[in-house]
Amino acid sequence: MRRLFVVSLVSAATAGAANAAPAPEQSWGKAGITLDQYRQDSLECGLQGHYTDISKTEDAKEFVRASRQLDAMTSSTYAPNTTSAAGTGPVGTDTVDQMARYAANQQHVIEGVRPDERFRSIKKTLVLSTEQCLIQRGYSRFELTADQRRQLRHLKAGSDARRAYLYSLASNPAVLQSQRAAIQQ
Repeated sequence: MRRLFVVSLVSAATAGAANAAPAPEQSWGKAGITLDQYRQDSLECGLQGHYTDISKTEDAKEFVRASRQLDAMTSSTYAPNTTSAAGTGPVGTDTVDQMARYAANQQHVIEGVRPDERFRSIKKTLVLSTEQCLIQRGYSRFELTADQRRQLRHLKAGSDARRAYLYSLASNPAVLQSQRAAIQQ
């Protein structure tokens, strides 16, 4: 299993696996930390974020509600009756109309839940959990300079070289002090 290296890649968690990964705008660091502890903290905080229970969030409840509505449509009067009275020959206009209404009803339920907005909200919840873990362990967020981001763009995602470069920044007290990120609420 590929280890999550969340301390340095929280901002790039959704990046695809390409040769060179997009460079995050920010990273997390802790002055003087050892590489082993840095990696351990990143793994543990990443897993804490990953396993955050979202089942009681309003977003998850809305997905469940919409899913139940869609399931109910298949066994209710909304479900199309695709058997025509004639039983043979081409599909009747009534069947096409039923299918169109059924599809429109499904789309209405899907649009009503606003899935893109809900997924963004759930992602924020998971990232916040990871960030809170890092803060509790003494990490702070810092801005990457344009030169640092340019260097990162040339390093393969998940590579030891990329991890070493990020660690060199994240454990450097001068970098953490001069590039400290503003706290976002």
